[in-house]
Amino acid sequence: MTTPRRLPGDFSRSAAYPLFAFDPAQDRAWVLHFRPEDYRRASFLDQRALHHRDIPGWVVSRAELAAGLDLPPAPDRLHWLFHIGHCGSTLASRLMDLLPGVLGVREPLPLLTLAGSRGDIATQSWRDIVLHLLTRGFDDTRAVIVKPTSLVTTLAGELLHGSGKGCLLWVDLQTWLATMLREKDLTDAVFDNEDWRLAGSGLDRDPLSDGPRLSRVWLAEQMRWQQLMTDPALAPRLMDLDFASLLADPAAVSARLAAHYGLEVPADWARRIEDSGLLTRYAKDDAQQFDAQTRERELAAAADRHASAIAEGLRWAEAAIDRLDLPVLAGRLRRGSRPTSD
Repeated sequence: MTTPRRLPGDFSRSAAYPLFAFDPAQDRAWVLHFRPEDYRRASFLDQRALHHRDIPGWVVSRAELAAGLDLPPAPDRLHWLFHIGHCGSTLASRLMDLLPGVLGVREPLPLLTLAGSRGDIATQSWRDIVLHLLTRGFDDTRAVIVKPTSLVTTLAGELLHGSGKGCLLWVDLQTWLATMLREKDLTDAVFDNEDWRLAGSGLDRDPLSDGPRLSRVWLAEQMRWQQLMTDPALAPRLMDLDFASLLADPAAVSARLAAHYGLEVPADWARRIEDSGLLTRYAKDDAQQFDAQTRERELAAAADRHASAIAEGLRWAEAAIDRLDLPVLAGRLRRGSRPTSD
């Protein structure tokens, strides 16, 4: 029996109809009707992206979705901005949005669903449809740059096969510890998903205090990426980026990231960044003023309040890196250290 078609005729090629979420148990999915500006304003493609206006959509089955995909995907233009969480990834993504022909997709829920149910056959059966839909763009789209939530980095190897380029954005452990320890909700969120983040790392699950426990998660993320960087099939398509370098020279480093994705940077790139105001506002909420100086003050205050936990976490990481013989990561522990590779 032919599945009746309710989705628009251009569904197969247009990002105007994002897959908002899917429920494999109920065999249903929610497709929305977006404008390009809906993508640009959204820091998270979840309920927070729906409050600014009345956004229509459809509830459909997987069969209806598949029937609507009558054109092949364009995987070469699907790129990834992976990150370890709370490391400036939204700013990096929004900087890429300033480039002509870029569609930035930030933290889509379907990828989080896939990452959270890796062993579930019903959920994974949606994977190809999810990725196919992410390759769509608008008429002027040359590249789709997806910034998943940090937990999706556990799927990076699978997502990179058959798609375009990938980048991992990170911060040194000292900075990350100060960032995560400043709010209990941030720390709790990491610990709630600890098993998920540590999966496949080979790191012991021994009970630890907060500083070392956070350091173990940071180390697991770094180890996962280093493993991908040694894969001959993936390494030429990967880039490793310290957020500190992006803050130090936004125009030059973001231009390097753009070049990695195969994108041309306008001659007035530095002026475009300055005029955008991105460097003076909080990337997730442009109503909040937030510049490099504010960030430094907040980090310094957090580092002072949690000095003991940070020091303990750094000591744990140093011992673990030495024990695991991972000198490539030794230069990533403290602020201002120079990584042994980039």
